[in-house]
Amino acid sequence: MNILAVYGTNYGQAEAVLRRIAAALEARGHTVHVHKGDALPAGLAVDGHDAVVIAASIVMGKHQAYIRRFVEQHRAALQARPGAFVSVNGAAPESDPAWRAEAQGYVDQFLRETGWQPRWTAAFSGALRFPRYGFVTRLIMRLISRQHGGPTDTAQEYEFTDWQAVDRFAAAVAAGLAGEPAGPGAADSPVQA
Repeated sequence: MNILAVYGTNYGQAEAVLRRIAAALEARGHTVHVHKGDALPAGLAVDGHDAVVIAASIVMGKHQAYIRRFVEQHRAALQARPGAFVSVNGAAPESDPAWRAEAQGYVDQFLRETGWQPRWTAAFSGALRFPRYGFVTRLIMRLISRQHGGPTDTAQEYEFTDWQAVDRFAAAVAAGLAGEPAGPGAADSPVQA
């Protein structure tokens, strides 16, 4: 299959997650075209692809506006083919029930606002990239992390993404595209089919 993969990211974690999913799909024989949502090639057509994977990160409670606009503008084409939406957010373990509830809320809000109903959705925890943040963002993120019992050393970067869960999600999407059952362990991932 010819798969379009579009991502929105501010500090790189949503891109890393999407590229991991794209690599898994390519390993299954698919061709994946990866593009950042605010730098799409002129004339890019969703209709020219058999399936779509979209990833976006949460910054200050919202996914990137350019990803929301892309989905709204191409909703009919997205609905007409198998699709997956991945949300990357937060700096807490994905096993934390409070994180899971909040993360699912972000996914639900995005889908409600855009009207898109992809076949697969997932939410993965992100990262704290303190050294990459501007001064004010670094202070805000440090305060938020402290309030939640997280790391506060602003000279360090901290990654919270469960890469095994990302791999299980990618396997579930690949299996679904091939018409196969998801396989063992897929049900343990933060996936909604």
